[in-house]
Amino acid sequence: MRNGYLQGQWQRVQMFLVFNTVALPLIFGTVQPEQVKLIICVVGLGIHMVILQATLRADGWIQFLDARMINLEQLDDEDPSGVRVKVFSHPDFAGKRYSWLASRKAFGFFGLAVSAVWVWQSIHYFRLLF
Repeated sequence: MRNGYLQGQWQRVQMFLVFNTVALPLIFGTVQPEQVKLIICVVGLGIHMVILQATLRADGWIQFLDARMINLEQLDDEDPSGVRVKVFSHPDFAGKRYSWLASRKAFGFFGLAVSAVWVWQSIHYFRLLF
């Protein structure tokens, strides 16, 4: 189940990247009228925020499932023939999972930066109309 959520998270990240790769050039590199660019910005910001929110929620579920896996690994701690390999409860796992270099955290910062670009362009084209 955890791996399914992980795959879903990466699918959302890919969807985010593809969407912004297609949509952002429409507001920067085309000769569309300002009204059209404003509509693209508002819709683009909305879609971007939905995908970003879905990705962040998926990370919350992955953290929840990681905690449950740790609990399962610790059930057999008393039994010498119990858990032979610790993955989720191993200290190295937590270091990698919660590192600032973890791809989901880097994506979060990147997602917020792109959100700022969408907001900035929406304000820019809104002001040009009036």
